[in-house]
Amino acid sequence: MTKHIKQNIIKNVIVLIIAVFMWPILSNSLIQIQPEQANNFLLTISTLLVTVCFANFAFTYEKSKLKSKLGNLLSHFAVGIFMLLLALFLESIVMVMGAMYPFFHIMIFSFSILLYIGVVLYDFWDILRSEA
Repeated sequence: MTKHIKQNIIKNVIVLIIAVFMWPILSNSLIQIQPEQANNFLLTISTLLVTVCFANFAFTYEKSKLKSKLGNLLSHFAVGIFMLLLALFLESIVMVMGAMYPFFHIMIFSFSILLYIGVVLYDFWDILRSEA
C-alpha cells in the first residue's frame, strides 16, 4: 500500500467521521424548514450538490503535484472538502425528503449511500491512476 493510498484512507475516514457527527446538527437545523419551503431548499441543495460533484470530478490527482508536500496536502484537502460537502448535501437531501415523503426515505437514503460510495471509489481510482 503506497503512501498516497494510506493518506487517502485517512482523509476518507476523517470525512466520514465528520459527516456522521454532523447528522444530528443538520437534523436539528433542518427541523425549522417549513413544508412549503422544502422544495426551494431541495432545489438549492441539489444545485450546490451538482456544483460540488463537478468540482470533485474535474480535479485529478494526475495533474497535481503529489510528490511535493504542499501539492500533496492541497490535493487531499481540496478533495476532502468536496467530499465532505457532498456528504453533508446528501444528508440534507435525505433528511428533508424523509420528512416530506417518508415512503421514499429508504430509497433516497440508499441512492445517496451508493452515490457516496461511487465518489469514494472514484477518488481511490484517481489516486491509483496518478501513480501508474
